[in-house]
Amino acid sequence: MSVEPDTVELAGVEAALARLRGDGNHGSVRATTLNLVVMCPDAESAVDTDEVLDAIGGSRPLRAIVITPAAGRPRARVSSACWTGGGQEVCAERIAISGDRVALPSAVVSLLVADLPVFVWWQGALPDDSDGVLGELTEIASRVIVDSDEAGLEATARLEPRAAGLVDMAWVRTAPWREAIAAMYDGRAQRRALDHLIGVEVVGPPNQAALLVGWLRSRLDRQVGFDVRKAKRLNRVELHCGDDVFSVERVARNHHGIARGPGLPERTFSLPPGDAISLLAAELDRLGAEPTFEQALAAADAA
Repeated sequence: MSVEPDTVELAGVEAALARLRGDGNHGSVRATTLNLVVMCPDAESAVDTDEVLDAIGGSRPLRAIVITPAAGRPRARVSSACWTGGGQEVCAERIAISGDRVALPSAVVSLLVADLPVFVWWQGALPDDSDGVLGELTEIASRVIVDSDEAGLEATARLEPRAAGLVDMAWVRTAPWREAIAAMYDGRAQRRALDHLIGVEVVGPPNQAALLVGWLRSRLDRQVGFDVRKAKRLNRVELHCGDDVFSVERVARNHHGIARGPGLPERTFSLPPGDAISLLAAELDRLGAEPTFEQALAAADAA
């Protein structure tokens, strides 16, 4: 990782990046497949973001623009991460901008690589609908990434109609649980039992629990009640289908769980760590909206 020793004016960012690439004299080439704009609420979040971007590394060559509100006009610090391949040194780019909050969107627009998708990762709480910064960043985005575990389901649902291809990290964390639940109802007898689903009990984060139940409601096209016992991560989902009970449960602190139900052998399912690094890397490979999420969010919000 090469870093400019001092902050630079925005007008000097491209020249600074060129210097870090050796001005093209050492076989380095720009390898950029997308723009990633990260809105960090504070300096601590910006440090955490740098760690995530470092870990993603050369597997996702991108221009990352990390913005943090601060006093004064926006200034930038640039860095370039390089790796070798195909006989060339290939470099991706990172631009950290801090400055007056309302000036950050225009700073971002001036530094985007043209004709490439723009992913906006908004960290922390979402402001109200009148917030100009969120509105401007949403307008330029090909996809918007939020985390309703931090932002709240209500705010996420308000944003969804205005954000292209909205991604909710809380929803993404439920993916292995949804797969395990769906697999339990492959058989004819189990599908008949699903017709009698009346309630779901969840041990886990409330927003993830609501999204899981919203997913079930939207797939079944009917109301389903639920209770949640709050925990830091999903640990258990219990589905009551009349007198039959189906469950998926994490095994201690391991990265796997067990699915159980009437007439079913116990099934083991994988529970990836679900860290920000792996989740973000996977989402940067996707474009477009996810109708299943949108429907689950609408059904969860109607709870």
